[in-house]
Amino acid sequence: MSTNSMGHTVGMAGGVAALCVLPFLAGNAYLEHLLALWMLYALLALSLNIVIGYLGELTFGHAAFVGVGAYTSALLSTQLGLPPLLGLPLAAVAAALFGLVIGYAALRVVGPQFTILTLGFGSILYTITNNWVDLTRGPMGISDIPPMAIGPMTFTSARETYFLILALVLAVGFLCHALVNSRTGRAFLAVRENAPLAASLGINVFHTKLLGFVVATAIAGLGGAIYAHYIKVITPDIMGVQNVAALIIVVIIGGRGTIVGPILGALVYIGLLEALRVAGPLRMVIFAALLTGTVVFLPGGLVSLWQRWRTTHKADNNLPAGNGVPSAEGGAE
Repeated sequence: MSTNSMGHTVGMAGGVAALCVLPFLAGNAYLEHLLALWMLYALLALSLNIVIGYLGELTFGHAAFVGVGAYTSALLSTQLGLPPLLGLPLAAVAAALFGLVIGYAALRVVGPQFTILTLGFGSILYTITNNWVDLTRGPMGISDIPPMAIGPMTFTSARETYFLILALVLAVGFLCHALVNSRTGRAFLAVRENAPLAASLGINVFHTKLLGFVVATAIAGLGGAIYAHYIKVITPDIMGVQNVAALIIVVIIGGRGTIVGPILGALVYIGLLEALRVAGPLRMVIFAALLTGTVVFLPGGLVSLWQRWRTTHKADNNLPAGNGVPSAEGGAE
């Protein structure tokens, strides 16, 4: 193993260790709750990043799949009495099936048309959930959802839930890293950069996009199920456009097409919203101004700051390129 690779591995291990220590330094249950929300947003942002960052498509329907996963697991546990642990994979499968149907119809178009189609499908699912009172209880939502449990271990506190979601975030992050370094991942990136050229090289553009879309929706459904069992109450608002916008903001702020970016973006999003509570009615105005500034001056996201620093550092020290910098594809340059 080269020195650069070893340094990158040590850095990743240090980052994971820091994430494991954070809840013990929080000091109170509310901060632990914010940490759990951070990990949840990071998980959902990583799923959306597959569509935005790796496939290069903008979707406004992602929250609908989060809602499908949440309602699937909630209904299975409250109506049929199935254990929440069994609800997780079933929620992912249900969201993936919806993703397959919607992706099959929407991915045949590109650009603004695709975005509008996903917005329409998301609105349809929201309307069905809001009006199918016999099944979803409509605007009242579903309450008294049991907490997640794995055998004798029940995740009732924010700290316990944080570690559960952290494990999923690390697993999805590893999946994304393995994906972009595989033949399929390279096909994703080829389609993102130049779909006609990718097609001329023998890549089935539609099937490639559909695969990525289904994987992203499955992860979103999994995150939705975790949310339902953590918050214990869900309403159709979970499928609202405001939640889609929040996830898009997280991905763009952190750095789309990277693995660290969505995690960092989720931290900034949750942290800023909480820190700006003291601003009262001006909270969202200040928040929007900060986000606008980030998008304008850091189009590559916060991750680009690290990349710029590494580039400057290598130039100052006459180091060769390729020192474990997270690249736009989520790997290392």
